[in-house]
Amino acid sequence: MLRVIKAAKAAREAREFLAKAKGPGGSYRLEEWPRVRGGVRRGKARDVRPDVVRLRIAQRLTAGFLDPVDDAVFLTAGLRRLGFPVSFHLGRELATARPPAGYFAWVQHGDEVVSTSLPVRDEYIEIHRSVA
Repeated sequence: MLRVIKAAKAAREAREFLAKAKGPGGSYRLEEWPRVRGGVRRGKARDVRPDVVRLRIAQRLTAGFLDPVDDAVFLTAGLRRLGFPVSFHLGRELATARPPAGYFAWVQHGDEVVSTSLPVRDEYIEIHRSVA
């Protein structure tokens, strides 16, 4: 139950961060990410996936479905609040079906992509990374 409460608080802070980070014209200001809080205790590796699920549930209930960039910003902020040193990534399509090329954003915990099951590292070239 404690993890659910923490996830709800992290989701609220992630929504607030997203609202502040997104400008009126749809541009983003992502210079300063939320600090990683608490962290994972030494010797106790924690799987990030259950917390991704909890944050996604809170996101769907309070903000609905977000576009890929907003979703990745939300998850990055929420997971950092929960103690995970995740990073935000933005990529541009390598081979476009038709111009212009599309963009996609994702979240990584170490080398693992945790925000999508799409093969983003195969289909997109990373053009921006906010390091944890």
